[in-house]
Amino acid sequence: MSMGDIEDAFGDVPGRVQNQMCGNEVIAKVPKSRKGKREKAFGYDIPGTQTVYLKTYGCSHNFSDSEYMAGQLVAYGYGITEDFDAADVFVLNSCTVKNPSETHFINLVNKAKSTKKPIVVAGCVPQGDQQNSAWSGVSVIGVQQINRVVEVVEDALRGNTVQLFSRNKRNRPGLDLPKVRRNPWIEIIPINVGCLNQCTYCKTKHARGHLGSWSVEEIKERVEQVVGEGVKEIRLTSEDTGAYGRDIGTDIAQLLRALVEVIPDGVMLKIGMTNPPYMLEHLDAIAEILNHPRVYSFMHIPVQAASNRILSEMKREYTIEEFELVVDTLREKVPFVSISTDIICGFPTETEEEFEETMQLCKKYEFAVLNISQFYPRRDTPAAAMKQLPSEVKKDRSRRLTTFFESYTCYDHMVGTVQRVWITEHAHDGFHLVGHTKNYVQVLVKPDEGEIGHDGMFEIVEASRWSVKGKRVKTETEVAGKQEKQKEAQWFSEGKQAKHQKAVETPTIPTEPAQQKKTWNQLFVWAFLLLLSVVLAELVSRMF
Repeated sequence: MSMGDIEDAFGDVPGRVQNQMCGNEVIAKVPKSRKGKREKAFGYDIPGTQTVYLKTYGCSHNFSDSEYMAGQLVAYGYGITEDFDAADVFVLNSCTVKNPSETHFINLVNKAKSTKKPIVVAGCVPQGDQQNSAWSGVSVIGVQQINRVVEVVEDALRGNTVQLFSRNKRNRPGLDLPKVRRNPWIEIIPINVGCLNQCTYCKTKHARGHLGSWSVEEIKERVEQVVGEGVKEIRLTSEDTGAYGRDIGTDIAQLLRALVEVIPDGVMLKIGMTNPPYMLEHLDAIAEILNHPRVYSFMHIPVQAASNRILSEMKREYTIEEFELVVDTLREKVPFVSISTDIICGFPTETEEEFEETMQLCKKYEFAVLNISQFYPRRDTPAAAMKQLPSEVKKDRSRRLTTFFESYTCYDHMVGTVQRVWITEHAHDGFHLVGHTKNYVQVLVKPDEGEIGHDGMFEIVEASRWSVKGKRVKTETEVAGKQEKQKEAQWFSEGKQAKHQKAVETPTIPTEPAQQKKTWNQLFVWAFLLLLSVVLAELVSRMF
């Protein structure tokens, strides 16, 4: 990006007196008088002592980026808070997939601006929309610059505005950065950035760019590292996991085979979202891996629509017949596999008949998870320039599909079965623990029957639309282990009793009741005889 491009993107920032160019970044300095005032107010002269409010929107890749940024900030001494009012500086990480999430993000930026405190924005929204005036006067971290978050926050606290947008494979952050996980039991590992598609409705490609994969060895080393840290669930994430490795001479199947070799029992691997075209090339291999005991039998494969004409308008690069082939093959080769998909309701020019094709597809497969979204035109995408459907049509189609999705259950057949469950989360109800079965069905467990970070065997006793409930089953191994522990406890208890008994068997003074009684009797007799002798002596002296 040229200097002129950056100036066009941000215009005149109030208080700017000069710009310093560092590669593809701009540092906008403020007058010394204002800087001094801010340092006095917030203590910016001591970097690493402030509190950072970190807020994240969007996909698992975004959350992984935020965990990496939090890890670096904490390692440098900053505190992380969820209390907006307690912050000295704001770091806001955005998502550009849908209009509502971007709107929430912009509203939060404006709220932060009203505090007059430093703001750093990150993620796909500023990266994909660098001309937006909303970034005027705030610092920006590009999607491939998260390894520089400490530097940017420091400059922001000093009153400077730093904006980093460069994006290429050379400056892609490593996977070994410090990290603070939202959930200490779950690690999110990005395996590639960007994608190979050109979907007409998507703006993520504008932000994340072309496909860039980390090497198998880098990802494998990260897995080994986090397993050593006690993680129990590893989630692979990217804009399209199925496209992994095509830019570096490998593929997703080779990566997964390498990872399952280093993942021990008790730790599970979850494969992230993949588009159908790249799944077709590795169907048998993926089915084999999904059957592995340390891999969840779960796949997220977005279809978006069931009309081939609409899929062509979207530039999805597959037909509905190919999508069905993927689903049918996985269901045939992976017992009880859970398949999640996405639907866009009301894509431009979609007819009622074409939407009905989508309804029929969903009725045919009754997907366990169905992510339903109305179409939102994203600025600067080809689909935004197409003739739009009325909002009431999009809402109606979304409502009809949602009503159908909520009309059936997927887990009734599990009631009465015994499943191995890996427990990694707390439920939103504030009471239950949350675990998942091999096919990634959510299991609610009472706190006295499970422990977070552990797995066990549970009988499924109840099924609902979204989850099941499990009751702990004692396996032969668990019973044997419990008996062994009871023996150890008994041995320890008996040892303490024996030691105590030895101590009381050798007293210096008798302590048994009978002995004590005998001693007192003897003392009484001697006292009586002494008294009697004194009396007799007195009588004799008087007589003579």
